Amino acid sequence: MYFKVLVVLVLAGTVSAASAATAAGSLDNNLLHFKEQLEQLLDLSRSPCQDFYGYVCGRSANGNQTLRRQQEQQRFQQLLKSTNPVQMLDMELQLINFYKSCENNRGAEAMRSSPLYKSSGGWPALEATTNNQSLHWLSVLGNFHEMGAPYFFETKISMQSNKRVVTLQPDTTRRHTMRKFEQRVGELLQGFGVEQSRAHVTSLEVLSLERSRRDIVKTERIDDQVQFSYMNFKRSSFGNASLNRLDWDGYFRKQLGGKTLQPTDAVVVKQLPRLVDYLLLLQNTSMHRLLNWLWIDYVMDIAAADCQQLVDTYAGDVYAHLLQRVSANRVQTTQMYAAIGRAYKTQLAGSVWIDEISEQASQRFLGQLMHMSLNGDERLNAAYHELQLGRRSFYRNMEKLRRFQHKRQSTSSSQQALWQYVQVFNTINGLLPQLQNLSSPLNYALIGERFARSLIAAGSNSRTPGAWRSMDSERQFAVFQNCSNTLSTERLPNANDLLLGMLAQRQSWSCYKQQLPQTASRLNAQLGGGRMQLSLERLYFIGSLLVECRENSGSGSSQQQQLQQRQLQHAILRNSVEFSEAFGCRNGDALYAQQQRCKLTP
Repeated sequence: MYFKVLVVLVLAGTVSAASAATAAGSLDNNLLHFKEQLEQLLDLSRSPCQDFYGYVCGRSANGNQTLRRQQEQQRFQQLLKSTNPVQMLDMELQLINFYKSCENNRGAEAMRSSPLYKSSGGWPALEATTNNQSLHWLSVLGNFHEMGAPYFFETKISMQSNKRVVTLQPDTTRRHTMRKFEQRVGELLQGFGVEQSRAHVTSLEVLSLERSRRDIVKTERIDDQVQFSYMNFKRSSFGNASLNRLDWDGYFRKQLGGKTLQPTDAVVVKQLPRLVDYLLLLQNTSMHRLLNWLWIDYVMDIAAADCQQLVDTYAGDVYAHLLQRVSANRVQTTQMYAAIGRAYKTQLAGSVWIDEISEQASQRFLGQLMHMSLNGDERLNAAYHELQLGRRSFYRNMEKLRRFQHKRQSTSSSQQALWQYVQVFNTINGLLPQLQNLSSPLNYALIGERFARSLIAAGSNSRTPGAWRSMDSERQFAVFQNCSNTLSTERLPNANDLLLGMLAQRQSWSCYKQQLPQTASRLNAQLGGGRMQLSLERLYFIGSLLVECRENSGSGSSQQQQLQQRQLQHAILRNSVEFSEAFGCRNGDALYAQQQRCKLTP
């Protein structure tokens, strides 16, 4: 596959002189637009050679998240308008249908027409009269659980030795503080037009149930588990909580698509005392109050999120895939992948750092990503084939999508690695409000190092740092670790992460320098004006870190995580002569590349 894609790239790279001139003009405009954007993002009061992380990320970390979301949504809408639907895969069209249905109608009337609303007995706060006396709380929870909303407890079903094993896990989540939850309840009822006196009573009921639920969550429990046969589970009685009066057969038929559990199938209950507390709470709660709580909690985050957020939340893999294809110059980006792939083979493949299995996994990752960038991901497209979403009924689409994701088989490790990498285009999307697509050299500056890191570590388990390293590298790694300890002026980051970052930067930087246009001196003259005094070399280091800090600040990372990211980035730069040369760092600066740097060549 790798060589087939290279042939495509050679053919695609054959352009006329007129086309080349047009591309050069586009490059000039893209770089100048990006420089204008950087002047709003960088903290120019800080010295790059003293605190590069603060220089690039200081303002991003404290930026207006609401404004950023609005910019990303506007950028996404612009991209969709400029995209030809004929060139889209079916899964991408499904995602756009979901997005359009969200834009078209998210009100109360649209909710009333959804299957879940009808089957669960409705939302009493919206209805003058409700007929839910015949419903039972387990049946109602079954409807939500089947769709992938595991309220009070989560149910997972697997097969072991020709026998089903059901695991019941009590819920322990708290998305908001109690004060925030109360505020959101009031805003939601007002937004859906609930009459004021009814909204007041509903709020009191819902808050009472939420406090009782949180008391159960806060109670410390031993993390144990108890196993029953299904027959014994249905007959069990725990104090005042008797299970034999509950229709567990009907509940599990919903979870199994109409099938039933056998008497000998196993039921594993984790934290049984907590589950018993939930059963007693539900048993003593009126259906009217329970339905109000369920619908308020279900709609709370949906109503507060914009359509782009909902697309990213419920179809993140397709969303990341679409952004990559519509926000980047596919040919130029794939050429970058090929160039860094060649650098990987010449610099790392066969060295003491990389074992043979990791090298093979990296080559597969490279081939799959190059093919996916040009042609799309057929396997992901096939996975979404059974899903059919329209452009009108948002809440019906939401149910379909959540039910589909709930039942969907887990993705393979290789597909997960691809998805994790292409998610970077979500951040890129918000950084380039005036650009139509990402092209060289911006693709190297913004995603080159991210891709190189993903390529090197493609064969490793992310929970095991350094799993991509060869076992023969232990002696050399110990030397590297000792060196990084000696040279570090800050708290030492994980040595495996430091090594990975340095190897990725070396590959990406060498390719970046090779592909810089012959007009680099002219471009540097254009970029060098103003207070920032940008150059193509400085652009590379700024762009690489800007994506990382924008992504971290947007994901709600803690101060400790940001500190660790800062320490890692500074440690990498202190070992980079290219960085010191680009920014004119001198002896005595905190990030000056010292003469005795840690060697990467074994």
